Amino acid sequence: MGEILKIHCRTCSAEWECATGCGLQHGRIENVIAAFEPGEQVQIIDWCHASPVPLYDFRYQIAVCDSCNSLVSVPVFKGINDDNNVLVGVCTTCHNQLKIPPIETEEIPDAACPSCGNKSLETTEIGHWD
Repeated sequence: MGEILKIHCRTCSAEWECATGCGLQHGRIENVIAAFEPGEQVQIIDWCHASPVPLYDFRYQIAVCDSCNSLVSVPVFKGINDDNNVLVGVCTTCHNQLKIPPIETEEIPDAACPSCGNKSLETTEIGHWD
């Protein structure tokens, strides 16, 4: 079960709601593939066909988009035992490719606010999703 987080900047009062983790439906590779854009879907399908046993890790993580200055929830796919195969979805707000890797939930307080640049972000769990 995933979590829904409210991220708030204590300096500029900007707020975002982001879903993290994954749901039961993501146990099926078809649902994982559907979380990505068409070009990214092809990469995952090709990886699955090239792997004798396609073991993967999938979850939504929070990322900073340097194009639109938002915190967004993006799908992240990683082939197990394949460090070179990490696929991160595009920004859900502006649809640009992210240049900054996703951050872990516990790293959010140390991250700079994309709106004002201050390190004053705080998170509150406001729900769960599946």
